[in-house]
Amino acid sequence: MTTVDWNAVAYDDLSDPMFEWGLAVLETVPLRGDETVLDAGCGSGRLTEELVRRLPNGQVIALDFSPAMLQQTRARFAANPRVSYVEASLESFELAHPVDGIFSNAVLHWVPDHDRMFRALHAALRPKGFLVAQFGGQGNLQKTLTWASKIAEQPPFRQYISGARGGQHFEDEPSTVARMKAAGFTQIESRMHQVFPRFERRERFEAFAGTVILRNIMAGLPEALRPEFLHLLSQRALAEHGAYVYDYVRLTVRARA
Repeated sequence: MTTVDWNAVAYDDLSDPMFEWGLAVLETVPLRGDETVLDAGCGSGRLTEELVRRLPNGQVIALDFSPAMLQQTRARFAANPRVSYVEASLESFELAHPVDGIFSNAVLHWVPDHDRMFRALHAALRPKGFLVAQFGGQGNLQKTLTWASKIAEQPPFRQYISGARGGQHFEDEPSTVARMKAAGFTQIESRMHQVFPRFERRERFEAFAGTVILRNIMAGLPEALRPEFLHLLSQRALAEHGAYVYDYVRLTVRARA
């Protein structure tokens, strides 16, 4: 399946759950305020903005694979000289100079090769530099993606997206820690936890699925069929949970280079 670029404007509007989780993690990162920090997968820049506020005498490098996301982030900061931008994959990026720390939220599960990714992240850090990241862990969205797969096998969707995958992959803690050690990280800590973001309105729940969780799958459907598919998904969630809820599992890692 071809990966499609993000709708960065829609994502910015819908990303409250990821923003809240990421902000909670960011608040635990000890910063002096003069460091250079890489935002690894900056998205639309909402958390990048919070990171910049915490570094009044520092620098932030906003990196993303998506041109649309970087454009949205650039618009957020205009000509702020303390923010620079890199369009690159986290599997193979290189920086002009190593950084003091790396922060990443809701991104690493979109990167196909975690061995290469952790090697690249380690190479970007100064000695003893920090990595703090939260992303989807094993079991993330298991019910939601199972429902979506079953709907995709039904007519009229089957001829377009039967067997389609969304592009995410969710790793377990032991495999992730082993990869980080192999890449050279030390003082590794990891934690897995569940969280169930709730949407009060069906329309927001469906827009979130179409924009974030299933964006690659939805790209394979004719536009006229997408509302019906997403409505079937929201009906299934309501029947299962009594509310418009997603079943998230978050994996948080912390380490030093």
